[in-house]
Amino acid sequence: MNFSDLRCFVAQLPEDILKEKWSGHFDRARALIERRLDDDIPEVLRTRLKQERYILDTLESNYSIPEEEALQILQEHLPGFTAEEFEELHLSGRIDWIYINGKKWYLSNFYKALLKMYPELWHRALENQGEERKGTHPLITAVIKDLKPGDLVKGHVHMKHQVELYPHMVREGETLHVHIPLPVERQQIKNLQYIAFEPQPVSLPKVDTPQPTAYFEVQAERGQVFTVEYAFDYEAEYHDLAHADLEAVAMGSVPEITHKYLEEHWPHIKFSPYLRMLAEELRGDETNLLVIARRIYDYITTKVEYRYVRDYKAFETIPETVALLMRGDCGQQALLFITLCRICGIPARWQSGISANPNDPGAHDWCQFYIPSIGWVYADLSLGGAAYRRGDFDLWNFHFGNLDPYRVPINNEFQVEFDPPKKQWRKDPYDNQMGELEYDDEGIYRVSERKVTLTTVEIY
Repeated sequence: MNFSDLRCFVAQLPEDILKEKWSGHFDRARALIERRLDDDIPEVLRTRLKQERYILDTLESNYSIPEEEALQILQEHLPGFTAEEFEELHLSGRIDWIYINGKKWYLSNFYKALLKMYPELWHRALENQGEERKGTHPLITAVIKDLKPGDLVKGHVHMKHQVELYPHMVREGETLHVHIPLPVERQQIKNLQYIAFEPQPVSLPKVDTPQPTAYFEVQAERGQVFTVEYAFDYEAEYHDLAHADLEAVAMGSVPEITHKYLEEHWPHIKFSPYLRMLAEELRGDETNLLVIARRIYDYITTKVEYRYVRDYKAFETIPETVALLMRGDCGQQALLFITLCRICGIPARWQSGISANPNDPGAHDWCQFYIPSIGWVYADLSLGGAAYRRGDFDLWNFHFGNLDPYRVPINNEFQVEFDPPKKQWRKDPYDNQMGELEYDDEGIYRVSERKVTLTTVEIY
């Protein structure tokens, strides 16, 4: 399997395999796949079936908690939690599960997801009794206070990113290939300093690399820790798009240099009939691109709920899945926004990296869209939606056009190959925020088989 094989997702699974898969009969689905692979079938279908083997493995890895254990976790941590409440979580779509070989299994982080999304459950949890719930929004509120159009949103980030294999994954003496995401000086990033690497990487990314990484190639040893440490200034112009002059904004046309961001990019940025109809409904008779973008932003941030999700490689079409289920994580919401914008003639593109929130640093995704009289501006759908649900409309408006400085922008494209390319199938073939590791003959896929640590996060 290699990166170019992603195009084979255009092939749908044969019906018999699909029925077994979503009935939870993974063993039967695998048996059917092996029989098909023994037949004389088109290469595109052969590759798609091989991909499906990875997907089934990913689903089993992601959904690792059986039903009885899930209920036990909730009853142990939430005083008085009942089986009836557990059923209500299912009916309301608040808990993610699948069938695997006849049993219900739940996402490994389902409990953490429930506490993150629902304050009433967070405050009810025994471990949080008497604790104040911390979030990013008070920090951002302080940043955006008294901002005026043309002001700069600024900050400073100092970060250390470490990757370490657990001992049982170390094949001593064999060549280990490691890609760690590494920012480059472009767009919001100014005065970038690479402070330390351990060990020394074989190569560093160029400024125009879509998904930049520090690349290491070493002989595997127990106890190895791969480290990149860097600091930079974050700087971006503030745009008050909620109060923009719509007549002035309507001037100008979309330049040709941005036309690549109006195109489909299968398998995910796909203009399906449903998404075309949804875009048409949101756009109506409006022709002002800023107004259309705002309608799309408002729809997603007010209608789509945030959720932790399974690995992206276990989805066939992310934006349409989000549009149908009305839930998804930060990147999935961003992909829906990008796709709907492109359908409506608004250039839109991916951006992702790391949240530098001192309270909870970690991976985060957002996007950019292009308005001819303004240029490229930002949209953070998940943080915008969270602000809307809190009734913080200033912050809701802020994230339509702007980003807070509590982040590390790294990736400028979705679904692109590394430089140098990986040899094996990636853990995340679409994005990269935590790093990728592999041997010459085997990829390293399961989160439990590696440790990623973000430390030394400071913002001034």
